Amino acid sequence: MISGERIKIALLVFISILESFSFLSAQELSLDTLSPGLNEIRIEHHGHSRRLLITTPNSFKSDTRYATLLCFHGAGGKADGQSIRWGHHADSRKLLVVSCEAIQPMAKWNFKDQFHDIDHDDVGFVTGVIEALVTAGVTDPQTIYATGHSSGGLFCYRLAKQTDLFAALAPMSCGMTKGDHTPENGTRPVSIFQVIGDQDKSFHGSSDPKVTMYSADERINIWRMFNRCDPRPTINRPFKKITLRTYINTNGIEVVLCTVAGEGHHIRHELRDKTDLIALNFLMNHRQNADHKKDK
Repeated sequence: MISGERIKIALLVFISILESFSFLSAQELSLDTLSPGLNEIRIEHHGHSRRLLITTPNSFKSDTRYATLLCFHGAGGKADGQSIRWGHHADSRKLLVVSCEAIQPMAKWNFKDQFHDIDHDDVGFVTGVIEALVTAGVTDPQTIYATGHSSGGLFCYRLAKQTDLFAALAPMSCGMTKGDHTPENGTRPVSIFQVIGDQDKSFHGSSDPKVTMYSADERINIWRMFNRCDPRPTINRPFKKITLRTYINTNGIEVVLCTVAGEGHHIRHELRDKTDLIALNFLMNHRQNADHKKDK
């Protein structure tokens, strides 16, 4: 349950969508009542109630376009955690923070078809939300970003492969699945910032009958080669225990591995706050442009 002065409005929006209609129209998803601060929106999508928490700057104006960060929680979570984690940046960065919630009670993102018992259309849902925000005139289509923890981070890799909506993505504390997340013909080059502890279960990769996960080094190398980045990285350590290995191509697209020494799946808050700040700086330094689409 959400309460407190930060909550400015709670909206309940129900949308009727044809079975074959995979996105939400801006007309149906009315965003003209967004107000400064925290807004809660419920959407009916393909027969399921979907929840969004949208935090806007205190100076929010409905006729202004903002950079927009979509956030995805880990398995078993809700939108509240990512909203709290990232929402406090909305005002200082003049940013819309859109924390999305997976279908409950499963509460897991469909990062790979035929992995969970039900294949929910999470890609279509997110695509529709973005299209509605852009059509409503509150999101700048050149500055749309995504981040996610664990299951949400895996979902970021799926979005990176299958959509061309994002200027940059920052998957965190997660793996990357072989095949399903491997960029291919039709994938648009995009900047990636991976945050992971070197004691995380996903750092060295894994394999079981349902899925094979690349190690951190393997996935960074895959995206580095796909984006045609210089194979010689720059390495720096902005804080104790945090190391950045950065690859960049001639058009400014970057692939970064941010490793946190001694940390596991849940990075300690004092270190996580630092990596979040570095990741947000990275994301907001990127814009979609025509040159990026010509890289391949």
